[in-house]
Amino acid sequence: MERIVLDVDTGLDDAVALLLAAGLEEIVIEAVVATAGNVGLEKTLENTLNIMEVTKQTCPVYRGSSKPLVRTAVEAGDFHGETGLDGPKFEKRVIQSVQEGSGIDAMIKLVAENPNQITIVSVGPLTDVALAMQKDTRFTSLVKQIIIMGGSFSTGNVTEEAEFNTYADPEAAQIVFSSEAPLVLFSLDCTRTVTLDAQRLERYKAYKGRCAQVFCSCMDTYSANYKRMNQGWPQMHDPLCIAYLVDPSKCKTETQRVIVDTKAGPSYGKTTKQACTDCNAVTIAQSIDIPWFWSLIEKALCQLP
Repeated sequence: MERIVLDVDTGLDDAVALLLAAGLEEIVIEAVVATAGNVGLEKTLENTLNIMEVTKQTCPVYRGSSKPLVRTAVEAGDFHGETGLDGPKFEKRVIQSVQEGSGIDAMIKLVAENPNQITIVSVGPLTDVALAMQKDTRFTSLVKQIIIMGGSFSTGNVTEEAEFNTYADPEAAQIVFSSEAPLVLFSLDCTRTVTLDAQRLERYKAYKGRCAQVFCSCMDTYSANYKRMNQGWPQMHDPLCIAYLVDPSKCKTETQRVIVDTKAGPSYGKTTKQACTDCNAVTIAQSIDIPWFWSLIEKALCQLP
């Protein structure tokens, strides 16, 4: 059983990560923190609350950071829509409401009270995680591990060289990647290999349940936006981090140091990897068992309300 805190900037693939985590008995969601990223904080928070509502999860949802550590905020509305979660319609919430207090403080508290038992899954900009590390120096030694979606060691998806999450807050990413916390990274090099085609989506539309309907509505929007931008089939970036927790042996990995470019210029936000023997290296996912991943999605959709 994996106990996790999800740190999300809820857009369309974040929604899939939330649904997957909520639908698998191997995972217990202790808390969710919404941060600014794909869209502004108030929108990502609303999206997060709505997704957690339809899953009928009662775990607390907190506000995270409203802006990056240093840079001017950037957003990714081209892929996720004006709201960040264009497509599904949600009714008035009766289970979920935002919790008082800081999501960063809640993250620190959970980790401190449960040493080496809480995994942080960060699928947005790393602002919240970096702030937690800065605020409590024990955080890196007490967290079980931090699973990250971000970076690219080939081409980017927001600039020629940078992936969105690291580009949205390179300074935060560099703090996290240079820390001594146990880190697992899913970069674009792995996540681009897992795509949702039209035939699979049509099959999922026959599934019963409100969560399956929300999933399909999100993916209709995601697919249309990918097509409009001539990007092929929609890529399942964020949910791979959840799948990894169920069975890490389903991923082929390597261990390298990760460096983030924080200098202004065309390489701002670019990630590179280096071999090292005396540093705290990052476990980098190279590939994942794709049929197995989709079997987890199907299992979650069948088990969710």
